[in-house]
Amino acid sequence: MASNEAVQTAGSLARAFGALLNPRISWVVLVSILLTVAALAVLWTVMAWLLTGFEIFRWGWANWIVDTFTGLAIFFAALLVAPAVLLMITGFFLSYVVAAVERRHYPHLPAARDIPLSEDIAGVLRFTGLLLLLNLLVLPFYLLLPGVNFLISWTLNGYLAGREYYDLVAMRRLAKDERTALRRANGGRVFRAGFAIAMLMTVPVLNLVMPVVAAAYMTHVFHAIRERTPPPGSG
Repeated sequence: MASNEAVQTAGSLARAFGALLNPRISWVVLVSILLTVAALAVLWTVMAWLLTGFEIFRWGWANWIVDTFTGLAIFFAALLVAPAVLLMITGFFLSYVVAAVERRHYPHLPAARDIPLSEDIAGVLRFTGLLLLLNLLVLPFYLLLPGVNFLISWTLNGYLAGREYYDLVAMRRLAKDERTALRRANGGRVFRAGFAIAMLMTVPVLNLVMPVVAAAYMTHVFHAIRERTPPPGSG
């Protein structure tokens, strides 16, 4: 059973990365990165305007040093929040990714439920906010437990990613009670999928495309567990 799941996981990940070549999906990656860069540039400009340009000392050289170091601090702060900004922006487009994957690999499926924009936005904000909050709460463990901190991060973020990406896909096909029951019946599989997503999201450069790859990957995982799990009451 474990070996079969490993083969399925490898195959699903391969198809998920291959989805990046699909024009219906690649535009999401490009637009998300461009919007993230634009958002960070605006954030950096506004913060620099608010925090620099003031004469703290009477000497010009001292003010220049303060402004320079403040500008550098803002720049590195922007880099630190960049993954969260990218994740939030990409989240608004992931329904298109799921639809494109289903159109390519599951053409026999009936039309999916239309997700209201308000529901999409609420899901993105909830996931991003919860991700930031919980990671801030465990930040001391990240700092105090080198070597174990990655495992803590992958476990926490894997749990969150598994649930949220699962819901992203399942909400298009199942009512809330049905998708909750299916997730609980396959909790280990969903968590392991989320754990793999969390691990890959820590890889530099690869993390730029991982929100899209994760949505494509979880689409395959969802349909795999849905096909093998009998509906409630069928036994």
